[in-house]
Amino acid sequence: MKKIMQWVLVATLICGASVFTSCSSDNDDNPAQAQAKKDRKEFVQHTRSVLKDLAENLNFASWEYANTASMQFNEKVLNTPEFRSSVMWGTLLKSLLTVKAVEPGSDLAEKGYTRYMTIDMNALKYRFTQTADNKDFDREDADDFEVIMNGYNPITNQVENGIYKIVLKTAGTSMRFAVPFRSVEGAALLYVLPAEFQFTLSSKITGTWHDDFSGTLHYQLPAGAEDDSKGYSLDANILSDVTLANGKTDKTQLYLSVASDRVNGLATVQTSWTQGGRKVIDLSIKESGSNMGGISNLDLSQFTTSSSIFEVIGSILSTRNIDEAKLTFFDDLTTTFSIQNLQAFLELEHEYRTIGRNYASKEVIDEYVEKMNQIAKAEITCKGVNQTIPMCLMGAKVGVDYWVLYGFKFADEPNYISLKELLDPESLEYCINILDHGVDPMQQSVIVGRQLLEFILSLTTFMTMPDE
Repeated sequence: MKKIMQWVLVATLICGASVFTSCSSDNDDNPAQAQAKKDRKEFVQHTRSVLKDLAENLNFASWEYANTASMQFNEKVLNTPEFRSSVMWGTLLKSLLTVKAVEPGSDLAEKGYTRYMTIDMNALKYRFTQTADNKDFDREDADDFEVIMNGYNPITNQVENGIYKIVLKTAGTSMRFAVPFRSVEGAALLYVLPAEFQFTLSSKITGTWHDDFSGTLHYQLPAGAEDDSKGYSLDANILSDVTLANGKTDKTQLYLSVASDRVNGLATVQTSWTQGGRKVIDLSIKESGSNMGGISNLDLSQFTTSSSIFEVIGSILSTRNIDEAKLTFFDDLTTTFSIQNLQAFLELEHEYRTIGRNYASKEVIDEYVEKMNQIAKAEITCKGVNQTIPMCLMGAKVGVDYWVLYGFKFADEPNYISLKELLDPESLEYCINILDHGVDPMQQSVIVGRQLLEFILSLTTFMTMPDE
């Protein structure tokens, strides 16, 4: 799956960025071909310029800073036994004060519970300050959930106390659910999860606190729902204002919106990345399908520290229909595609590559091309030169094998031109630079997300595990 998704992402970048060079084989006496040649030339010049702009200005400084800070938080805080036990026992002690008898006829009574304790995540308001020896944390009550950590100051070149701070504010209720409490017969833990999270990650490397990152996350269930079995919606907005080692400031905005309708098998995702006031990347996906998989059932806990971004993409997309997906660079170049039954498409792609390595004929490859084109549709739009170009898959000989590549149709040309014939090495180098700059930071973000989720799940496990 990792290799397949690498191929898909590379193909999307290459095709979406239209790495072309103009062909010189056109007959200028034919008006249609002359127009097609003109269209290709304009498209090449504009897309190459956009790609060069993207490759030269793509900056993951904030992203990498966030990854580093999050990984340190996971390593030095979440994985510290003293911190974990302090949070968990503090939560347990507060919960013991909320013990109530179950009301007759209630949902809890129907499930066999006689009493319950409430764990309201909105009530977890502590301040944890790392001790000077870095071995423990002092805990005290606070207005919000705060962690103050020691760390390396790149300005003084020293490890300093209390130089990084994470503040988490919560509000509202997204859902409630009950689980058995350890081995106490008839006792239930009633979890109350917040609907909104607000966070800041601050540093004190210049002597005063500066908010490097801030953001909000809002989680909501369908009206009247008590759990996410029918679906959910999630919106997140993250802002960065990071001062880099060279003194420059990197300001970015990352937006994510996910909506899942599990009753009708529908899901949508919208994400964008804005840097320096320019929307660098914008991606939207609409999925459908009654089978499992996709955004509706994504579980970050399944990914280990060795998981790649491609495995996550594969999990999101596999076994679903992509009704429409759009990938846009700089609000200009947009690749639009749809795949009805992505699983079947990936299976066909795997099959043709296998037989291709066994020197299959072009006729055999073309049979796969026909099947894949029945499943996948695509086109590319370039606002800068006001062009929309149809795309389709076609067989082309590469070395000794036949590959399935995208073809493009300009103006009124009767036939599609293979990507192989239009490939532009200069633009391809830009695509390689973009992938090289972006993949590692994205993969680290997946790992960070998984580790944070794992800590939240460990709290539930601790409170519900049976006594030995």
